[in-house]
Amino acid sequence: MPRPRTPKGPRKIEASQKGRVYWKPGDPHPLDALYTELDQARDELPGLLEDLLSTAQHTVMRLSAIVEAAKSDTLTDAFSQADNEARLIALQRFGNRKHLHHLLAAFALQRHKRQLGRLRTIEAALTLANDLLVEETSLSQEFLAAWQTARRQPPPDTEATETEAEHTETENEEAKPPLTKEELRVQGLEEPLEPIVSSADQGRRLLREFEARLPDLRRQLSTGQGWFEVFSVPKRHYKDEVIAYWKALSRFQNKQIPIPAEIERAVHPEVRQFLQAGIYKFPPALRDEVYNITYVGPYVKYRWTEHRQTYTISLGMDDDYPPFPFVPEGF
Repeated sequence: MPRPRTPKGPRKIEASQKGRVYWKPGDPHPLDALYTELDQARDELPGLLEDLLSTAQHTVMRLSAIVEAAKSDTLTDAFSQADNEARLIALQRFGNRKHLHHLLAAFALQRHKRQLGRLRTIEAALTLANDLLVEETSLSQEFLAAWQTARRQPPPDTEATETEAEHTETENEEAKPPLTKEELRVQGLEEPLEPIVSSADQGRRLLREFEARLPDLRRQLSTGQGWFEVFSVPKRHYKDEVIAYWKALSRFQNKQIPIPAEIERAVHPEVRQFLQAGIYKFPPALRDEVYNITYVGPYVKYRWTEHRQTYTISLGMDDDYPPFPFVPEGF
């Protein structure tokens, strides 16, 4: 199925129509909207950098606490303490279940797998952030160090620099033949734009690699997602009128004793046809005509899925031992 086409958004720059051939620099032009958008982007940058620094500071604080805990071997103890607290909560809620220890093991396993999933996700996100910081030249350590060094040095003589550049350009022009207008129109097109607008190739590659990991990271974060299932078990037994008709039918077939009319009328006609044909497996539509149904329960189980497989732990009470053979009430 083809992917739906994305609708066009509103134009931010009006199309240039009348008089564009004779436009001169300094005259109004629809492309002047770029100046406004550039100003907005520049105004947005300081606030975004403040948000980035605030997030980085919070991250550093959290990671520093983790690093310090790891140095003193208390990080594992912290996980163990959290596990003990979770175990106590589970004991308070499910301490009277037969499969208590299986249930505790399943909960602990799911908890540890989610911890591992969160840690892997954090590691992947931090790796992506660091790689993007390396790619952004203006935020790289080398650029910032060179910039700080340049700030401490006296400012260069701008007029002398411009004069030297003009002198070099004049010498180059004298050494080369003049370009035609046709050559000037395509001049500089073959040079890469990365020094001017920077490159997005590395960023796109990093995002593709991160997106490729996302499905696995999501699975690890939600692994063993479980639920409680409450159900009752239907127990069926034949209605008295069906049993009476079956006995009367047997007497008729064996001894030619007529079936009393009131017994025949008490049973659904289609049920009579099945019994007369010796068929005792009834379609679902006739089950209410054949059986009295008693629901036994409620029963509870805990279920979870992994790799498209479903697993179950019964949550029967530790004293749920009915007499054998078990005969539900009403049978």
